[in-house]
Amino acid sequence: MRRGSQCAEHLTGSVGIGLGPQFATWLGWVIPWKTPLTLIGESPEQVAEAQRNLVRIGIDRPEGQATGTIDVLAGGQPTRSYPTATFEDLRSRRDDRGEDPVIIDVRRDDEYGVAHIHGALHIALPELADRLDEIPNRQLWVHCQSAYRASIGASLLDRAGFDVVLIADEFPHAQELGLTD
Repeated sequence: MRRGSQCAEHLTGSVGIGLGPQFATWLGWVIPWKTPLTLIGESPEQVAEAQRNLVRIGIDRPEGQATGTIDVLAGGQPTRSYPTATFEDLRSRRDDRGEDPVIIDVRRDDEYGVAHIHGALHIALPELADRLDEIPNRQLWVHCQSAYRASIGASLLDRAGFDVVLIADEFPHAQELGLTD
């Protein structure tokens, strides 16, 4: 793994969904309806944009909102982060027991059907939170097509207490490296 490569620090128990064109769609798929939401952003403008996006899926008012640095938001409580890696790192990785890590593929069924990493456990991102009992209690390397969905999946798994590595890489790189079936 690249030394010092970590996902952004985050509040313990939070779910990270990057603010962008698919923010509301993915939040609607992975967070159960009527779950109290607190939107967290670096600025009031980010929170306002997230709120505007959520109206599109019927969430008119989140329970709360907060802005600021992670240290201020954590209020002295511990924060979390987990390593990020590339498909090159995965190719050379074995854990200290000589076992390959568990690879979680959170892509859609059709994407997995076209090509996938040999031995990967396929759980599409919208199903992940409901299928945690199927996941071995070992280090999990999470990937998708471009790392956006994998970042959400990694945050869900981290929240559930799993040892997570986010593969922050494009899936074609795995294909170029010969990792796929």
